Amino acid sequence: MFKYILNKKNLSSLYYLAYLIFIIILVDIFVFHGLLGFGYPRHYEQENIQRFPKPYVEFTGKPNVENHNEYGFRGDSFNKAKANDLKIAFFGGSTGYAGDPPIAKIIEKELTRLLGKNVFVANYSVVSSNHRQHLHAIIEFLPEFKPDIIIFYGGYNETIQSGYYDPRPGYPYNFFYRAETKPFLKLLLENSALIGEIDKKTGYFTGLAKLRAEEKPFLPAWNNRIVSKYFETLLLAKKTSQVLESKVYNHTKFFAFYQPFQLPDNFIVAHNEIKRKIKKSDYIFDVSSEYESLGKQVYLDIVHVNQNANEVMGKRIAYLISAKIRY
Repeated sequence: MFKYILNKKNLSSLYYLAYLIFIIILVDIFVFHGLLGFGYPRHYEQENIQRFPKPYVEFTGKPNVENHNEYGFRGDSFNKAKANDLKIAFFGGSTGYAGDPPIAKIIEKELTRLLGKNVFVANYSVVSSNHRQHLHAIIEFLPEFKPDIIIFYGGYNETIQSGYYDPRPGYPYNFFYRAETKPFLKLLLENSALIGEIDKKTGYFTGLAKLRAEEKPFLPAWNNRIVSKYFETLLLAKKTSQVLESKVYNHTKFFAFYQPFQLPDNFIVAHNEIKRKIKKSDYIFDVSSEYESLGKQVYLDIVHVNQNANEVMGKRIAYLISAKIRY
């Protein structure tokens, strides 16, 4: 038996097969994936900078790289605030992180003008993050700084993003991948065009297809759970904020803003329900229609906008806050 397997002819065939497999792997990784971009995009590399692993909150930015501060967030931390500054913590996803300047700094400048007092806004926005993560971030990052106001700006990552990525309401967008996909499969998915393309079509390797089949995103029952989770999270964030100390108020004030995004047809009913419920709240503001007069050209994609829109939103948020507080 072994003599048959190890004869020169069969050895030659085995060597040829191994060589062929080696070439296919090289072409798959370096040509189809690396050069031509098939498979999954290398957005996973962003996890070294924009989605750096962090206990309890899943991820933040990586500390002390690019324009990140010592905690991994864009811009100056509260350590740079002055004793008499009105201190505001701003939480958002990529729409809060992006911009030159980002919305947080526009709010800072505009509130300083409106109030005639020094205002310092620390930007805790993290690319792809959602309000459930921000809820935990309040506890993790803020108690020592005694912020006077906390702002949550979002709505897209808490709703539509969940339908496109991890569909479980409140879960981080890539929890299925980060925590539940096996290391060897991650290696294949991040480097193989073939495996990546198969998973994009089927969701088999990451298990995302199974999750979507169970959760049924954008059907009425799922939409209702998304809406419920959104308001549950904001209420918990408000209650958590009220436990924190403030040098200006009896306790930290909390405000949330429901952002604009281009609305898919399968979420219109849920979107309108969110807007209806916000009308009954004294701490949540509906700014989802703020860009309507600017036209759809302000959108860079379904949710990200140009700098002019950021300026409009920052000034609007500052105005609404100034009307609600005494300083």
